Amino acid sequence: MRLVVLGTDTEAGKTTLCALLLAAFPERLVYWKPLQTGLPDSDTVVRLVPSAVCYPALAAFNDPVAPVLAARREGKELPGPEEIARAVPQPPPGRILLIETFGGPLSPLTDSTLQIDFLRLLADAAFVVVTPSRVGAVGRVLQTVRAVESHGPLVRAVVLLGPRDDFAHSTLVRHLPGRAVLSVLTPEEWTPAAFEHAAGRQRATLATLLELFQPGQRLSATPARVLLPGPAERARRVSRDRAVVWHPFTMLTGPEPLEVVAGEDEFLVLADGRRVVDAIGSWWTILHGHRDPQLVAAAEATLQELDHVHFAGLTHRWAIRLAELLLGTMAWPEGGRVFFSDDGSTAVEVAVKLAYQYWCIKGKPERSEFVGFEGGYHGDTCGAMSVSRDRVFFGHFEPLLFPAHITPLCPDRLGELLRRNANRIAAIVLEPLVQGAGGMRIYTAELLQRLVAVARRYDVLVIFDEVLTGLYRTGRFWAHEHAAVVPDLLCTAKALAGGLCPVAATLVAPWVVETFRQAEPEHVFYHGHTFTAHPVACSVAEANVRRVLSEGESRVGRIERFFRQRLAPLRGRRGVRDVRILGNIAAVELDLPGGYRAGVRQTAIAVGLHHGVLLRPLGPVLYAIPPWCISDRSLEAIAASFEACVAELFD
Repeated sequence: MRLVVLGTDTEAGKTTLCALLLAAFPERLVYWKPLQTGLPDSDTVVRLVPSAVCYPALAAFNDPVAPVLAARREGKELPGPEEIARAVPQPPPGRILLIETFGGPLSPLTDSTLQIDFLRLLADAAFVVVTPSRVGAVGRVLQTVRAVESHGPLVRAVVLLGPRDDFAHSTLVRHLPGRAVLSVLTPEEWTPAAFEHAAGRQRATLATLLELFQPGQRLSATPARVLLPGPAERARRVSRDRAVVWHPFTMLTGPEPLEVVAGEDEFLVLADGRRVVDAIGSWWTILHGHRDPQLVAAAEATLQELDHVHFAGLTHRWAIRLAELLLGTMAWPEGGRVFFSDDGSTAVEVAVKLAYQYWCIKGKPERSEFVGFEGGYHGDTCGAMSVSRDRVFFGHFEPLLFPAHITPLCPDRLGELLRRNANRIAAIVLEPLVQGAGGMRIYTAELLQRLVAVARRYDVLVIFDEVLTGLYRTGRFWAHEHAAVVPDLLCTAKALAGGLCPVAATLVAPWVVETFRQAEPEHVFYHGHTFTAHPVACSVAEANVRRVLSEGESRVGRIERFFRQRLAPLRGRRGVRDVRILGNIAAVELDLPGGYRAGVRQTAIAVGLHHGVLLRPLGPVLYAIPPWCISDRSLEAIAASFEACVAELFD
């Protein structure tokens, strides 16, 4: 947990605010100022708050001037943004690291970078802007907030330091919706006693900054500005849609589509003005909420510099940072690689092709077959369909698919299959712990361990499809972490960019990468997508992943606890075959015939809308994967809609 104190400029009061916070909460905060010039601010902090815990600066200089100038005068080199980010101390458990910056956010850091280039690497931190409450405070604050958020970081609070200015306070509240705006009095003297007295009197106000770290606290999306169409216009739009648009998984003669005009937090706004809870996170993509401010800011900041560039022989820092971040989540030694693509299905295609080429390079081209599992679903392109083989979705396309073996999720059956065919099998492909589109079927970590052990016994590659299960959906960053196993290739997409834009990645283990390393034409992986590693998508995904690593456990845990308590009573109800919950995934399977074609969808949609919830069941399976920002009230609406569906169908 990190709280970053920004100033509108030098002498804005950053050290004063830090010292007040440390005096008020010495047991909860530790202090670090990475770059210091002149009289060290850390020495001042310790003098004013003797109990304060301060980490040493990464670089300190004698001249009280800008760090880049001070370093130049002393013939030294300043650390760059990435080096400073790597040096950020890890506070003791339960404590918050208070980071004091220098100058303003756009002050020069090195000859080629600004301080904001370091700050944007702290995506999981809470940012606070401080300025004196004298004339001009409003303009200084708004300029600073706009500058910071145009580069990605999201400002959570503003502190006006000095005598309260009601005009400045109310104006900032109006122009910075969702942020905390505080007025804090400065101590009368720069002495330990004065700071202790001032901190004690204002402890409740200062506590607001620490509350930024309470579970569930987040900035809401800026309220959507929507001009709702009238009934006639709504009808015209639906008619135009029916004339020209082909919707996925939908009959051309099916029901009229619902028009969505806006998204906000866990809600979708329909054209008729209804706000409905997006219970399935827009096909499992929305993590933090619709139009999450931090992700929107990351996209806008990147667009100020680059829109798109092809990725063959070129690179950019957004892709590099995202790849480093993703590989850092894997229990592999160094040497892995990330291959970017567009969506989950293409990520699986990449994995399948890499697995086969791996064996070709090793001189075993006969290992061209794959193993999928009953209930698995990996996408709608030909390779992904081949390792799924679902008769409802893919039956028409069987002549187009390559050979694959589909077996139950049973180690003994898998072992028998591989015993007979291992010399022809390239890889097994499976969704760890949760088979998503197959009906949110959940299986145990022990079963996953045994399946992987069988594949290892026969020297068969393991491909994990974590398109649904990744990014803390199951309570761990990757679902396979529950089983303490590692794949050879891993596919991720859907929520990778928090639902803001499409991006996918195939993570490749170092031992697979090594096979391709020789400088021979046959070792080139001839695969690519026009929008591979799109800069905006990579930037948003990086901001998203950093948020997930910081917030995932607490956010998902809250939702899981609600579902377990609230939906458990549905077990045993007439018409309910099973209730399954893992992480923020909840599924209620109904006892209805017909599999995916069970006639429950329109009933579920109608009942859900009556309760203010948008549902889309998987055949007889009602399920929810809501955004993490969801309120208890909206969670209750989802549970109520599930109960009402059961009652409508079986009572």
